Parts: sequence; C-alpha cells; structure tokens
Amino acid sequence: MGDKSYLNRKNIIDILLTLQRKNPISRAEIARLSNLTPATVSRVVTELLKRKILRERGPGVSIGGRRPVLIEFNPEAFYLAGIDLGITKVTGVIIDLHGNILSKAKLDIDVSEGKDRIIEWMLTVTKKALSSTSRLIRSKLTGIGVSLSGIIDTNKGLSVFSPSIPNWHNVPIVQLFQNEFHLPVFIENDARAMALAEARYGAGRNYDNFFCINIGHGIGSGIIINKELYRGKTSTAGEFGHMTLVPSGPLCHCGNRGCVEVMAGGHAITASAIRVASSGGNTLIKELVEGDIKKINAEVVALAAKKGDDIALRLLNEVGRYLGIAIANIINLLNPELIVIGGGVSNAGEFFFEEIKNVIKKRAFTTMVNNPEIVTSALGDDASSIGAAALVLSEIISTKGLLNV
Repeated sequence: MGDKSYLNRKNIIDILLTLQRKNPISRAEIARLSNLTPATVSRVVTELLKRKILRERGPGVSIGGRRPVLIEFNPEAFYLAGIDLGITKVTGVIIDLHGNILSKAKLDIDVSEGKDRIIEWMLTVTKKALSSTSRLIRSKLTGIGVSLSGIIDTNKGLSVFSPSIPNWHNVPIVQLFQNEFHLPVFIENDARAMALAEARYGAGRNYDNFFCINIGHGIGSGIIINKELYRGKTSTAGEFGHMTLVPSGPLCHCGNRGCVEVMAGGHAITASAIRVASSGGNTLIKELVEGDIKKINAEVVALAAKKGDDIALRLLNEVGRYLGIAIANIINLLNPELIVIGGGVSNAGEFFFEEIKNVIKKRAFTTMVNNPEIVTSALGDDASSIGAAALVLSEIISTKGLLNV
C-alpha cells in the first residue's frame, strides 16, 4: 500500500513538473515528456481537474487526427507571493499560477540603516502586498519566495552573505518569514530568481537552455538547462559577475580584481558618471538629476544615453564591450539558445546591445554554428520578485505534489 501511495505521489509530481515546464500541454505530450503511460497521465490529470488545480483550455494544433485538448494550471487554484530585496528598494508581488501580478507593493530603502531595519522593511512590503488582495486570495496563498543578492544557502534558508549590504551575514530569512506569516517560505539569489521567472513566464518561456544576466548595482546571472534552474553543488552557480576580466583591474568588493561586476556593473557605471559630472563635463546626466550628483545611478546614465548624450554613450559603450567579452566566454562554455539581459542598464537602447553583439561576433568561437539571440527581460523590474514567487510553485510541487496544499 505504501509503494502505491509513493508511486501515485511521484506520478503527480512528474506530471505537474512537466506542466510547469510547458503550459498549456496535451495529455499525449505530458505522457511523452514525463515517460509515464497515457493511462497514468489520464488518471492523474482527471483527479487534478476534479480538484480544480488544472483546467482544460481548449483544442490544440492537430498533428494528425483529432485536435488534442490542452491542459493548463488553473490560475485561481492558489496564489504565490514573491519578495525581492534590492539595494535601493524592496518589491513584493502576489501572482496567480499564470504569472499575472494581482497585487504589488514597493518601498524605497537605505541598506546602510542595518539588518534589523531591512528585515522590517521586507516584512512590511509583504504585508502591504497581501493587504491589497481579497480575503479569498489571501486564504489561498500557498507560500512566499524571497530573492536577494549574494550567496544563499537554500537548504538552511539563510542569506549567507550579500556584498552590497553592510554587515549582512547568515541572516535566517526563511525562519523570520515563517515566524511572521506561518506559511512555507523559500529563498533564492535574485539573478537566479530572475532566470526562473523568464523561464516560466517571460522571454525564455519557449527555450530549453538559456543564460540570464541581471545588471543592477552588481551583476548576477541564472542558468536554465532543460527548462530547469541550474544551481550547482552548493547552490552558488551563476556568479557571472565575479568572473575575472582584467587581472590587474580595480578591486572588487568580493576581494578579487577586475571582475565583470567591477568593470561593467551598475556601481562601476555610476562611479564613472559621477567622476565625469564632477569634473565639469558637458553631459545630460547632470541635467537629469538637476545638478544633484548624489542622484546619479546606472539607470540615469542609461536614460541619458537613450537621449543621445555623448558621454553616457561612451560610458555604456565601454560597459557593452566588457559584457560582450564575458558573454562570449559563456557562449563558448554553455552553447545557450538565448541570452536574456535584465536590470536598469538593459533599458539603454539598441546601441548598447549592438556593441555587445559586435564583440560577441569577434570573440565567441562557436558563433559560426550558434549565435544566440540576445534580448531584454520580458518582465522588467518585476522579474526577480515574480521569480521568487515562481520558486514557491516549484518547491511545493516537488515536496507536496500540490494535493496537500
């Protein structure tokens, strides 16, 4: 009896994971991708339809014979919360199972105020996002995902270290959120959360293998292989920002020199722009911040470049060159189908991407047979918070098969 229960649960998990990777999908394709028999798929899908976890969407494309009926998640079966801690703001979203944002809250923060204050802000944003939804949605909230920069211990639920946040070590994020909300809580690096969001709901939805780069204050990345997030042995895979570009370059806060992040991250762009603006350079960057140099950041530089400012264009051209070199190495190593670039700098305009593409063509050995498309994030500033919420679905499926929700 125990074996039967185990097999039934495993079959449910296999089918739901298949649906998560490709949604909507026919019963026949579920059977093919999950290696389960059509009879098993039919039985489990019927049960999930009865419980309103899944629903029938309508007929798909025929490949001979009758058009198949497509199955998808019922978006109203339950709901997911995602919280993203950035350097200047905390964002919280409540989404349905199709990735639609039903509620959103945002709070500007100053990480220099310390750990306790940051945690207070994170909990406040979560409560605000929840309070903006109906009682029904709150009653169907299944879990909370949290994303933030740095090294994450997903097994222990710890934010081990974030180089951008002062005195931030081994913070028990999962325990703090569980104590407050009494729900399952999961944690992930912000760049990997972004990659997961793009895989489930965004630019990477129709791709099996792609590389996602988040260019914010720092630079991080997420790797999607066979539609799943690749974490590596200790869940630290994707530290693209700390690949060495210039061995004798500037000192990075990680202790290394010449990392991608210190050469091309938001902090590096901001520092260069402030130097130019402070030296009296004629640039639109100063106008956009009304002369207040403290307000200059990478997004302001990107906006100035989009408006044709020569200095901003030159700064981002240099950033594009460094990124192109680093991405060329990734293409040679992983042979991805797609490169997704998110974060404020990705809004600089087509010229920025053209520089990256030109460098890649010169430096990536494999472009003669594979020149992956390079696109901006489809989910924009919400990508990491949506990805944190999507993480909940993945974890709940893997641990409970959804039937215990």
